[in-house]
Amino acid sequence: MINGDNWRLITIVSIAGFIGLLFDQMLLLMFIATFAYALWLHRSWQQLHQWLQRPKKVAPPSAEGMIDDVCREVEQIRRQNRSRKKKLSGYLKHFKATTAALPYGIVVLEEDGRILWVNTLAERLLELKLPRDTHVRINNVIRDLQFQRSFLAPIKVWQDIVITSPSNASLQLELKLVPYLDSGRLLIARDISSTLKLQTMRRDFVGNVSHELRTPLTVLHGYLEVMGQDSPSEQWAEALPVMREQTQKMNVMITELLALSQLETGEKEVIHLPTEMAILLSSIKQDAEQLAHYQQHHIQLEISSDLQLLADEKELRSALSNLVFNAVKYTPAKSHIKVSWDGKSLTVSDNGDGIEAHHLDRLTERFYRVDSGRSQEMGGTGLGLAIVKHVLQRHYATLEISSEVGVGTHFICHFPASQIVS
Repeated sequence: MINGDNWRLITIVSIAGFIGLLFDQMLLLMFIATFAYALWLHRSWQQLHQWLQRPKKVAPPSAEGMIDDVCREVEQIRRQNRSRKKKLSGYLKHFKATTAALPYGIVVLEEDGRILWVNTLAERLLELKLPRDTHVRINNVIRDLQFQRSFLAPIKVWQDIVITSPSNASLQLELKLVPYLDSGRLLIARDISSTLKLQTMRRDFVGNVSHELRTPLTVLHGYLEVMGQDSPSEQWAEALPVMREQTQKMNVMITELLALSQLETGEKEVIHLPTEMAILLSSIKQDAEQLAHYQQHHIQLEISSDLQLLADEKELRSALSNLVFNAVKYTPAKSHIKVSWDGKSLTVSDNGDGIEAHHLDRLTERFYRVDSGRSQEMGGTGLGLAIVKHVLQRHYATLEISSEVGVGTHFICHFPASQIVS
């Protein structure tokens, strides 16, 4: 198909050829016309190139034909791009306004951890500044050792961590890393200083109240013991055992509250020493078998490894005893309880009634009971598994709980390789 430029060239060459024919110089004039037309096209394409390079300073070429079509197409594309740019600018403005309103510091990262963008709060909390820190790796800016280790691990195993703010030593930040778009990552920083202060106040309150209550309870329990030995009247004979039992329960609860408070506040230093698991578990098994009224349980001890565990033996005994004693207390008579150590994890299993799934996530909360009536009847305080959780945390271990109603329950303590010794 012949376009306008070709028709123009044919017309010019034809006229030049006709004139040249009159003067007997047809080929020469056709060549001169073609050459002049080529120069004119070259000049128009140069003007087009300059206009594309500097559209705001250079006027578009005024040539008709293909060049004019190109100019119209380019101008249309530029209008579309301006429209898209305006929309994108609006989206970016809304995104920045939204993230600025959030009570979190937001850091947008590339796959390799390089910083793409941060919001205002992140600049303040993490001492970042754009454009200074653009394309700088985030682990080169946040020098906290725990963050360094966590950042190098796969994102799917990321666990929220708490660090001190690089910009303010009085601020404690909780950091969360989540996937973002195709291969990017989003670092979310939250100031939890006030939350931690409230938790500290709560622990201090529990500790102080427990200390204050312990002395009068001990005195009261002592007097009840003495009164019970003096052949009291029939009325007192019924009341005193109940009063002694209740004061004893309160003493146990206060003792466990104090122990939990010490674990949470870290008042007591953890001394990790090699611990013979076979000896420790055998001792716990013997204690469990001596529990009153539970002689019909069958407790099996299975040691498949002679590896030792770096642990504070007193704390570890407290945690493991809680797991075994709970299995004894809260399973029907003649239940089978199995305690096993394989060199990296310790498991306490039973074939009791099991626990419904919606309870499992809350079992380690203080004072949480699956069956409050039965727990109180068995003398439970609701603090045992909370103590277990904090002891394991102090030993860098985790607690996994699985259960099936009518089948039984498994408590598995997973210890890291750093705590295992031969």
